[in-house]
Amino acid sequence: MAFISVAGASEIAAHFDRPVKVDVVPLPRDELNPDAKPKITCSRYPTFTVKEVDLGEVGAEKLALLAADAPCERAGERERVIEDDTAGYVMGVSGGFVFFRAADGWNGGLPFVVYDAATGERLLNDSLEGDGFAAITSGKGKLTLDFRRVYTASCSLYMESAACAKAIGDDTGLQPKQLPDCAAAYKAEMKRSPENAEAIEKLPSVIVYPVELAYAAGDMARKPMGEATACLTPS
Repeated sequence: MAFISVAGASEIAAHFDRPVKVDVVPLPRDELNPDAKPKITCSRYPTFTVKEVDLGEVGAEKLALLAADAPCERAGERERVIEDDTAGYVMGVSGGFVFFRAADGWNGGLPFVVYDAATGERLLNDSLEGDGFAAITSGKGKLTLDFRRVYTASCSLYMESAACAKAIGDDTGLQPKQLPDCAAAYKAEMKRSPENAEAIEKLPSVIVYPVELAYAAGDMARKPMGEATACLTPS
């Protein structure tokens, strides 16, 4: 089996820690999927390793947390396998926090989850616009994220303006004046599919807004940051 070692891989996103080393182990090609390039990627940090087994399908076959010096193998020993419906690929690492992103977007956003590298515990989940964060700050047991959050409400801001605005405000902290006008998004969708207009106007609203998410010692708080909000319909 060939073994490739790559330090400081270019695909590591901004705001995440740079791995000490990235080991990539190519796997045998699948004759039924000749365009795929199956591989194992082990991103090594000072005290742990994050492993991703990618067979070229949608979502990694395996995601796991290993010791810093663990062999980069498909079926390793003493690994904490991440079994999470949201976790599709490794996103990055900040301090002792490991980020995984979904294999596909949802409602215009990219769902992600954050795990504790030391315990393998899932700490939080959310959804962001685009594929990165505006800022990440981490310390011992503390994490702060700045990003544009994609939040799916439980109601239609287009159909139930006042009641839905209150429900969204209670859940997000957004004030009524900060909420976007959803009319354009709903009307565009109804124009595209007029036969479903009645159902479309009842769809829950998707609100995109800048947020600061702060995590510390098991507690999490989100604070809206400004009024640059947008409205989408579910997709």
